[in-house]
Amino acid sequence: MCRYIKLAAVAALLMLPGLANAADNATRLTLDRAIEIALAQNPGFQASGLGIKEAEHRKKAAAADFLPKLKTTYSYTHLSDPPEVKLPAVASLAQGSLSNGISDDFSFFTVKAVQPLFTGGEIYNKYKLEKLGVDVARLKNDSARNDLVYSVKATYFTVLKAQKLLEVARQAVAQIASHEKTAQDMFEQEMIAKNDLLEAQVRRAQAEQDLVRAEQGVELAKATFNTVLHQDVETPVDLADPADAQRVMLTLTESQALAMQRRPVISEIDTTIKQAQTGVKLAQSTYYPKLAFVTAYNRIGDHAATDTMKYLDANTWSMTVNMDWTFFEWGKKGNVVGEQKVKLLEAQEIKKEIGDKVMLQVKDAWLRTQENWKNINVSRTAIARAEENFRINQNRFNQQMSTTTDVLDAQTLLTHARSNYNNSLYDYFISRAMLENAVAGEVK
Repeated sequence: MCRYIKLAAVAALLMLPGLANAADNATRLTLDRAIEIALAQNPGFQASGLGIKEAEHRKKAAAADFLPKLKTTYSYTHLSDPPEVKLPAVASLAQGSLSNGISDDFSFFTVKAVQPLFTGGEIYNKYKLEKLGVDVARLKNDSARNDLVYSVKATYFTVLKAQKLLEVARQAVAQIASHEKTAQDMFEQEMIAKNDLLEAQVRRAQAEQDLVRAEQGVELAKATFNTVLHQDVETPVDLADPADAQRVMLTLTESQALAMQRRPVISEIDTTIKQAQTGVKLAQSTYYPKLAFVTAYNRIGDHAATDTMKYLDANTWSMTVNMDWTFFEWGKKGNVVGEQKVKLLEAQEIKKEIGDKVMLQVKDAWLRTQENWKNINVSRTAIARAEENFRINQNRFNQQMSTTTDVLDAQTLLTHARSNYNNSLYDYFISRAMLENAVAGEVK
């Protein structure tokens, strides 16, 4: 019984480091959480969201033009003399004058309601233009979201890569320092020449300089990551390392097809073309007359209150249908229409250019993922071989069968192999994020 208790206790002790690592990893910032923070705090993305609200206000303002407008005017006038009507002399009557009923002080007040009846499509096309503007703003926001998510992923994995390279630099310093100590002992026993010891000391100094640069690289990567999340650059960063990399199985052709279907920038240029088509129709609306129904209430008075008039009715109602048509402006309307047609052609050409750029971005990202995936496997094998090479050269040096240079060169190869593996691994994660940004969605 005691034996089983002891075995259980030993097993529990062995499990403690794993449980501690699991608990520590649970408290670290995950990639998904980092993306959530960035989307909630990044000022550039927030400004993009405000662009949608701005466009919605313009759309509502354009919609108001369909409804009747109310307006009022008031005027007060003082004349030097009351106006009179001059009468010519007739028969035995002498020439004279007659007051027209308006005094030297009079005021006028009116309230009008104007309802457009026909504008040649101007109001409708202005509204349609602003409605499409809302769609463009939303697509821009989608593009901004995709770009921000990519930035978070890229900086996230850059921090992890910098930390791994820092570990490699520390391992290099420790290994060279250990070899330097062995060389020192052998030199004191007159087993090696002084230049072998000096070479080890120089290599250690170089490794320590590399370590300082690696430490600075980690700090800069963390500061960049905090900037993307709109946090103080000195905010502590403790990131959870993702699971093992999974190979992208999507082909290049499939990736490019997905990009053309899902990239917001493609939908945005299509919407921009619709805006240009609407702009042509809006410009053509100036060819037509504009009709409006106007109803008005008027008051006129011989003092500021506009409530009494000696010989005229102070209150009147009116209903009017107005037509306004400017039918000749020396070709101005035709040139405005021509300008809008040129803008439509420009948008159509820009769509071709954007399509080419999207295809190139997808291919670039896809090729990077393939390259880095292959390099992961190659560099993983290289580490095992470099470790064995280093071990052999150390043993040979201890037996005085090889030189310090052989050991240090083997250590340098090991450091390069470890660095290459970490570069390939985290560059793969970054290139995968680049591909997901290029196709506007996750890839498998």
